[in-house]
Amino acid sequence: MATARVFTTPDQPININQKGQANPSSVQISDDQNVTFSNNSGSTISITFLPTAITAKTVFNDIDDLASGANYTEGPLVSGITVNYNVSMNGQTEGPFAIEVGIGQLEISVTSANPTPLKGAIPANGEIQFNSTDVQYAITWLDGDPFTPLLNYVYVGQSNNQVGKENGRSGDFRYTLAPSAGAVQASTVQPSGGGGTIKVT
Repeated sequence: MATARVFTTPDQPININQKGQANPSSVQISDDQNVTFSNNSGSTISITFLPTAITAKTVFNDIDDLASGANYTEGPLVSGITVNYNVSMNGQTEGPFAIEVGIGQLEISVTSANPTPLKGAIPANGEIQFNSTDVQYAITWLDGDPFTPLLNYVYVGQSNNQVGKENGRSGDFRYTLAPSAGAVQASTVQPSGGGGTIKVT
């Protein structure tokens, strides 16, 4: 007979306001902690959790058609990861917002210089990890590299990429990606430059 998972830590509340914004917009929870979403938007909402970009894990189940004034509580399916989610309301989509479960990175996959997700969110002092599916890329941080260690390159293979820990600076951190000259010459893939944004809240 299966044993039910027991959550002993008080639930983490997240309020969805009239603009479809999550408050707090990024949270860190423990492995044994539920999240309770409260819909105070005045409209029906849906919450969509993005699968992790490198390992394709489902961290939370999506919440469909949560009525105004209703609450919904659920626990994480996996730990040691950061997941992004969006809130849909009245034909508009807001986000991304972030939940870090335990201590774990937001995964960013790069193909043809295009990152997935294009805009990622993490809590302050959160983590990210890049991975390339084709060639090596140089990263240029337009607003300064907020991570330790500095993330200067995206390598092919998750194990070849370091996890960067954010240094507690809030804001949007834009970056560009450019394939290394040697990597392009050695590959039949000829990607052009691309880039994305990490939102720290």
